[in-house]
Amino acid sequence: MRPVIKWCVGHAFNRGGNAETVTEHYLPYGSANSVLQLNLDHFCSYCEVFSSDLEVEHVISKEQDSSKKTEWNNFLLACGRCNGKDNKSNKHVDLDNIYLPHSHNTLYIFEYKEGGLVDIHPQVSHKDQLTKANALMDLVGLDKYPGNKKYPATKKHPLGFPENDKRWEHRRAAWEKAKRKLEAFERSEIDANTVAKFAQERGFFSVWASVFYAHPVVISEIVSLFKGTDTTCFDSTSYNSIPRNPKNTSDPI
Repeated sequence: MRPVIKWCVGHAFNRGGNAETVTEHYLPYGSANSVLQLNLDHFCSYCEVFSSDLEVEHVISKEQDSSKKTEWNNFLLACGRCNGKDNKSNKHVDLDNIYLPHSHNTLYIFEYKEGGLVDIHPQVSHKDQLTKANALMDLVGLDKYPGNKKYPATKKHPLGFPENDKRWEHRRAAWEKAKRKLEAFERSEIDANTVAKFAQERGFFSVWASVFYAHPVVISEIVSLFKGTDTTCFDSTSYNSIPRNPKNTSDPI
C-alpha cells in the first residue's frame, strides 16, 4: 500500500490558475475531493486502483465521530469497493492501533505477490506491529482473494467474499503487465521513465514497486511520478522500503 503524504492545513496550491490553501474544514465534505486528487492523484489510498470516480473517505467514519465529518485531516481518497459496506464503510477505527497510509510506511508492512495476493511482510514480526498491520488489512479487506482460508466459501459467496470484489484480479493483471515491462526493461528495450509512466497511467503502485524491487532506478522514477508518495519511506540509494517514523523508538513504522 503506497505511503502518502497529505498536505497540511494552510498548504498553498494552484487550482485552475488560482492560488488556494488547504482549509481545516470542507463543507460539504465532497468539495475536498478535487483538492485530495491534486494532492494524491487519482488513486485509491487503499487498493491503489487508478480511478476517475474516487470518494472522499473518512478515516474516522461519520458514524464513529460526526465532528470529523468535514475535517481535512480525517480525509483520504478511496474507491467505492474499499469504502463500501463489504469493507471499510463505518467500521470503528482506533488510530492508536492501526497503520494508515498517510501516517506510516504501509508499503513496508505489506508484501505483494504474484497472483494479486497481499500478505503481512515477514519483516513485521513484533506482536503490536502485527496487530496494527492486521487491523489495516481487515479494515479494507485487502487480503480477499480466492482460496484464502480467512474467508471460507458459503452458498451466498462461493469465493468467501462478494464475487464483484475484483481487486485481487486487478492486482493480478497489473502484476502480469509489470512483469512484461520488467522483461522489456532488462532487455534494454524501454527505459525507467517509460516504465514509470506506464505504471502511473494504470495504478497499483505497490505491485510495480514489488516487481521492480531489484531496479532502484525504476522505483525512483515511479515514486517521483506518483504524486503524493512519501519519499522518506525509501532508502535514497537502494530505494528499499524503510520505516517512516525512525524517531519513534516504540514503533518506527
